[in-house]
Amino acid sequence: MVGIIIVSHGNYAEALYESIKMLYGEQEKIETINFKTGESIEDLKEKINLAKERLKTEYTLILVDILGGSPYNVSSLEIDEKLNVITGFNMPMLLDIISRRNEPLSIISKAAKRAGKNGIVDVKEKLSEKINK
Repeated sequence: MVGIIIVSHGNYAEALYESIKMLYGEQEKIETINFKTGESIEDLKEKINLAKERLKTEYTLILVDILGGSPYNVSSLEIDEKLNVITGFNMPMLLDIISRRNEPLSIISKAAKRAGKNGIVDVKEKLSEKINK
């Protein structure tokens, strides 16, 4: 099973996971990290390393809030054949990959990217498409 670490500025990671639990219940092998004001890059590195140790999985997917932020900068240094990082996490992304965690890391990473993008919908545009069919 691929372990998932969700890392964000502020409480976004934890809040998203709380919402996921409302739909899917408690999930194993998921860790959240909130990078808070006043914490250092070293603090964040330590939190990520401790989360990886608690997961005890061979493969890990780290989801971070934005490209170029501290969570991304620290996490991206860890990328190798057993760990990947995806930026811009959202609820549709997490909902999709939770059920895929026994698939290879590369497949889960592609699914995360696709689900994250597909989860963004202009509802007015979508309704207009349906009406015009």
